[in-house]
Amino acid sequence: MSFSMSYDFLQQQQTPKSAAAEMDPSVLWCLGPDFDKQTVLSLLGDNNSIDSGFMQPTTPTWWMSSPSQWNISSMHEPPIYTPRSVMSELGPQSPTNCATKRPFSDVSNRTTIGRSFAGNQPTTKLEFSTPIRSLTPDLYSRVPSSIKRSRIAPAFTSSSLYETPPAPLPPTGSTVDSAERALEIALLLKEHPDCTCVLVTLIQEYQSRFQKPLHVSELYTMKHVIDIQDYGGNRVARLLPAFRLRFDENNIQAHLEQPYCIIHCPKNFIVNPDLDLPFVQIPFSSFADNIRQLLTQHNGSMPLASFPQCYNYSFEPLYDHNEGVPLEHYISCIKDIQIVTGQGVIKKVQFPNTPGVPFMPTPFDTSNMHVDMCAEVQQRLQQFSREVLDLLKNQGFHCRLPVSKFVSAYHQYFSRQCRVADYGFSKIIDLLLAIPKSVQILGDGNKRIMTITHRCQMKRFTNDIIRILKNKPQRSMSISEIPIEYEIAYKRPFCVADFGMCYLEDLVNEVKDNKELVVEADKDIIKLYRKERTDLEIYATRNFEKDVIDMLRILPDFSIPFQKFIPSYHHHFGYQCKVQTYGFSRLIDLLEELSHVVKINEDKNGEKIVQLTPSMMAHAILLNIEQLVRKSHGPLRLQDLQAQYLQVYRNELNPEDFGVASIEALLLTMTDKLDFHYTETDFILAIKEPNSTTMQLAKNVVLTLMLSQCQLSFWQLKQDMLVRFKQDVTLNMCRNELRDYVEVIDQTVRLTPPMCFAYNVVLLLSPCDGRMAYDDFIVEYQRRTGSTHLLYPTDYGFPTMPRLFDAIQLVAQVRGRRNFKIIILNPEFRPGGYTQPTPFTPSMTPF
Repeated sequence: MSFSMSYDFLQQQQTPKSAAAEMDPSVLWCLGPDFDKQTVLSLLGDNNSIDSGFMQPTTPTWWMSSPSQWNISSMHEPPIYTPRSVMSELGPQSPTNCATKRPFSDVSNRTTIGRSFAGNQPTTKLEFSTPIRSLTPDLYSRVPSSIKRSRIAPAFTSSSLYETPPAPLPPTGSTVDSAERALEIALLLKEHPDCTCVLVTLIQEYQSRFQKPLHVSELYTMKHVIDIQDYGGNRVARLLPAFRLRFDENNIQAHLEQPYCIIHCPKNFIVNPDLDLPFVQIPFSSFADNIRQLLTQHNGSMPLASFPQCYNYSFEPLYDHNEGVPLEHYISCIKDIQIVTGQGVIKKVQFPNTPGVPFMPTPFDTSNMHVDMCAEVQQRLQQFSREVLDLLKNQGFHCRLPVSKFVSAYHQYFSRQCRVADYGFSKIIDLLLAIPKSVQILGDGNKRIMTITHRCQMKRFTNDIIRILKNKPQRSMSISEIPIEYEIAYKRPFCVADFGMCYLEDLVNEVKDNKELVVEADKDIIKLYRKERTDLEIYATRNFEKDVIDMLRILPDFSIPFQKFIPSYHHHFGYQCKVQTYGFSRLIDLLEELSHVVKINEDKNGEKIVQLTPSMMAHAILLNIEQLVRKSHGPLRLQDLQAQYLQVYRNELNPEDFGVASIEALLLTMTDKLDFHYTETDFILAIKEPNSTTMQLAKNVVLTLMLSQCQLSFWQLKQDMLVRFKQDVTLNMCRNELRDYVEVIDQTVRLTPPMCFAYNVVLLLSPCDGRMAYDDFIVEYQRRTGSTHLLYPTDYGFPTMPRLFDAIQLVAQVRGRRNFKIIILNPEFRPGGYTQPTPFTPSMTPF
């Protein structure tokens, strides 16, 4: 259905209304707060203008006046401020070459929205089956289908615009849109002397002010508002005196929002349509302070397009540096300052809580979306966001890439096309604007640049530094060493501009509040944050070391893939590996804490492998041999050792791998665990019985500490042992032979966490003749301690209750199975079994 058919059909349904009645007053946002909307609507709704479709010509009378009365300055195009292009030098803005550099292509289809003339009828969407081409090929050869939100503002010249008189375009919008544009043109002309302006300058100012294109043919349809004539080789537009007089008679106070600062910019200042701002190299802290001071002078908000002029007026000039950072991105790095897009698509720099007209960040255009933003599309956008970040980090110059080159770069990097329709969009710019947390679009028009947002840059820099610090023994390094260490780790030179900052100190200061890094600027040190672990977590980590050795010693090459560590641990021990028990949040951090036990390598496929260190491999082999001797029925001969080791562990026992010449030399390191009986042809291995003297000493020391609230100074312990048991004890004995029962901290000897649990067991079982049913013990323990939860073994550094009771066999033992389990104290700890009777009534004291 054509537009004319739709219009005729609607005319048959009801009486046509005036355009003033159909116009939505909200479209007149560009006017001031005191603007009388009804007056202008009535002016633009005149029967001689709007109802006739703006096609009634008005006879010009002012052209008959003397040309000497005109303002000659308005007949020439004012100079345009054009800074250096972002990616390449901008060509000269001359009338002879600006239009020839515009790319030419074709339009396959155009969609036009025909607004309903009825009060509550839905909007009719008309699809043209044949291409609608512009009748003025000297303007554009290509008109995008969604031109209403396009922010491309080309520079027009007289030579390319007026070689042939343009013919009017067919109606492609409603009368309301034409009336709105006519009002904008009239208000713009009123700012010029004698309401007269060169047509080229008028088009440039309109596109600069409203950030939307303007066709010459549209100006020719406004003959009730302006008149266009030739003068001095240029075409000049002037507001008709009759229309101007009606404005003045109604005292309409209309003001357009300026896209530049009216304080520091001349009246004829024209904003560059590409928003081509300089690249700066300024210390970030001083730059942020200057911006805050500048915004305070501008009442908290100022246009971005004229920001260099305002900054140069108050501070040092903003010089353009080849290795600098884009000004727009550098401003967005300041936490309490934001760049927003206000009414009229004008970018502004302002404080977040600036009073006045509310602004909002630039949204992406959803008018051309083909599908809803369902969960599948959101998932695709997240994947696309990761791909764009990867592309910018590896292909973009300083992580920046022109939007015009994105499609080809994407195709070259990923070897596939970027299909915009797969994400629910029809334009690539709308797709990029849909991921504002990852990608920032700088500039405007044909010279848009995409880069990584400041938040993603800081997260990326933090992750890179964390990876470097994790390979450091002390988990710290000097700040000045970052460029060297970065190049060693990532095999590429370090450049501060790649992370969107100018200086290394500023980059480090931006991450000093991070929870994972600690920056000590006065000491020139950056290090990983480590939570202070408790004594219980440290003790539990020592138990975890034994578990890791016990699990890896039966595996080939004493190694396991990192991804299989957690399930293998669960399968081997029958319970989960909870890293929070050891004071960590990630398994990788826990394993890195055990650097003396395991090392993390990468295989040829890049997969992480957890493997015992060489010293722990030798210890693991000794544990395997000890297990073989214990499981053998009777003594084990040395000549049978290698065969049984290969059969059980499926790995050859090669002593040369551990720096010894023979198995005999390897076994001699186990004299504390094994006994050797030599024969004529061989020698036999047997398990050595525990030293009864050492076990008795441990019981006496534990008992002495229990009688003194679980801890004593070393000299007091030494004296009590001499008086009570006639035994001497040294610090080395406490740190070595007795390390499973006591620990020494600053000349103070105290019981280990499981021995503190044994102390509570003694207190509970002493009134019951030293024995109690297991289930009754659990209930009584909860009652006596007054805790609201059951007994947790992790409170004493062990993952399960059986492991905890195994650790206190020196004091008490669990006998029986299932429902018949009982807990029995050893004779030395039962009432009346003490060598020197003393009051034994301390309170329950968990560790």
